[in-house]
Amino acid sequence: MKAGVLGIVDGTFDVVDSYTETVTAAEQELDRCLEIDRVFSLPTGEMAFAGRAAADTLTDRATTTIEDGEIHVTERARTETKYTEFVGVPGEFVAVDSSDGTFAFDLVAAETDTRIERATLDLDGFFAAHESATPWKAGFYGTGENGMNGVLHGADLRTSHDVDDILANSSLNQVGLSYRYDGTDVKMTAARSGYVEVYRPSEFDSGQYLAYLREEVLPHVR
Repeated sequence: MKAGVLGIVDGTFDVVDSYTETVTAAEQELDRCLEIDRVFSLPTGEMAFAGRAAADTLTDRATTTIEDGEIHVTERARTETKYTEFVGVPGEFVAVDSSDGTFAFDLVAAETDTRIERATLDLDGFFAAHESATPWKAGFYGTGENGMNGVLHGADLRTSHDVDDILANSSLNQVGLSYRYDGTDVKMTAARSGYVEVYRPSEFDSGQYLAYLREEVLPHVR
């Protein structure tokens, strides 16, 4: 796993255990399951974990029927099961594989008696901290009278666009950078909403991804 949505832990815990439970909502029994597949060490020595989560949810769906020559549309609750994979560092943060998987934050939090909230990233600070990086994507929104909105793509936005001038009255909500990290060339992207993906190197594993998040991204969480 080398892409995901970051959740920040409010509290402390050393381990996460697998569990299954059944809850009742709207007179329906809903199952929730958390599975810890492995515990391992990061390249820097810290403990980490990886697993899967699934949870039943109730979703209102429209049902259309024809009765006595008339069309009837009714809302009925149906059970759907969400699924996600996740990785994390105990007591620090958890990353789920997509926005649809953020329900796993609640399952891990319930098992560890903590709170886990989706991160908001300070991309302006992240960009400033990597001033020697090559920006290949920039999504921005206006914050002043001359603020601009848009998304730019290119091989090197510093040469094709005046990024610094654009950001003088705007803030980043997306950014893509290429730069040297830990002796290798990294190409990554991040969103203000907490999503971080590492495209290169392709052989990045879950442990390296977590170490990257811990060292490079966590200092820029709001």
